[in-house]
Amino acid sequence: MSQQRKIQNNKYKKPVKAKPKAKKNVKVLDPPDKPLLIIICCIALVGLLFVFSAGAPEAAVIPNKNSAYFLIRHSAFLFLGFIFLFGISKVNYKKLKDIALPFSIVVLLLVLATYIPSMGKLNYGATRWLVIGGIPFQPSELAKLATILLISSTMIGIKHLISKKFMACCFLVGLTALLILKQPNLSMFIMIALTSGALMLVGGMSPLLLFGTGGLGVAFVSFHMRSNEYQWDRIEGWLNPWKFAHTLGYNLIQSWYAIGSGGFFGVGYGNSKQKLFWLPFAHTDFIFAVIAEELGLVGSLVVIGLFVAFIYRGFFIANRCPEMFGKLVAFGITFSIGVQTFINIGVATGTLPATGVTLPLISYGGSSVLTTMIMLGILLNISRLKKDSVKVGNNGK
Repeated sequence: MSQQRKIQNNKYKKPVKAKPKAKKNVKVLDPPDKPLLIIICCIALVGLLFVFSAGAPEAAVIPNKNSAYFLIRHSAFLFLGFIFLFGISKVNYKKLKDIALPFSIVVLLLVLATYIPSMGKLNYGATRWLVIGGIPFQPSELAKLATILLISSTMIGIKHLISKKFMACCFLVGLTALLILKQPNLSMFIMIALTSGALMLVGGMSPLLLFGTGGLGVAFVSFHMRSNEYQWDRIEGWLNPWKFAHTLGYNLIQSWYAIGSGGFFGVGYGNSKQKLFWLPFAHTDFIFAVIAEELGLVGSLVVIGLFVAFIYRGFFIANRCPEMFGKLVAFGITFSIGVQTFINIGVATGTLPATGVTLPLISYGGSSVLTTMIMLGILLNISRLKKDSVKVGNNGK
């Protein structure tokens, strides 16, 4: 009877609803940083406009080519670069940690290949290019990215600088940089050295040790420049341009003429006179001088402002990145592009000696454009912060 009553009583009991389980934290990826993407597109647009304006006169005299030759090629590289940028921005940047070492070794072998007569292309007295399938490219451009990835992956995995891993990293980066210096490519060597030093400092290296090593590096570079006549001639032309107005100082003086002619508002887009075979490398190394002549001080400040905004946004992304590898890679990419910008504008204005450094995404140059877009794709990927969603409790809130 008692068992029968229990069964009957259970019929009148209300079923107890199971409490909803709290949802586990869900990892969510933000979209790529929109301000950074807008800045990149604006800089790329300036590049399209001025590769055409600065390069049209030279392109027009190339046999079987027209005035849009450089623009068409630059547009093709830029289009391919945007494909790389958006593709890489969707791939988890942490995977780059595993390929940093093999990628650096491949880049070292590519730089070595420039010394092979059948592969290396001699241009303006330097063998910086490889020609594969009829397409020339500069392995030294990839060396910038390889340096950033290798040092970033090394600095987060060591407890002491006197370790096999750190020494192997320094050896690989140093050997690659020295081979680039011997091509010769002093400007790229300096960029790699500065980026390496900055990354090691941010990664925790002692400032005293770093600056001591940097002092030895400056002494080495000074000795190297003094022992290479053409590099020392650039210093002479920079220090005394009017003394060598028709030889060593010619490029700088023509750049000053262009910048000075621009005034406050410029002579108007397409109306530069210095690009008409007075200013050498108008669409590459000295493209900023053409911008200053055609858009004046106002336009020059806008272009500089775009790069300042990029540097600010890049460091902002590095600062808010939740893990150390991403912080270092974002910092290294931003620092490297910022230094390259400073060097190019410094050369055009006479602040620095003449070098063969392009203005990122603005100067004509396939290797530079593609490598820069790959680096920016990684930076956009790092900007996609991972967040934890709020736990959902019984009340559904």
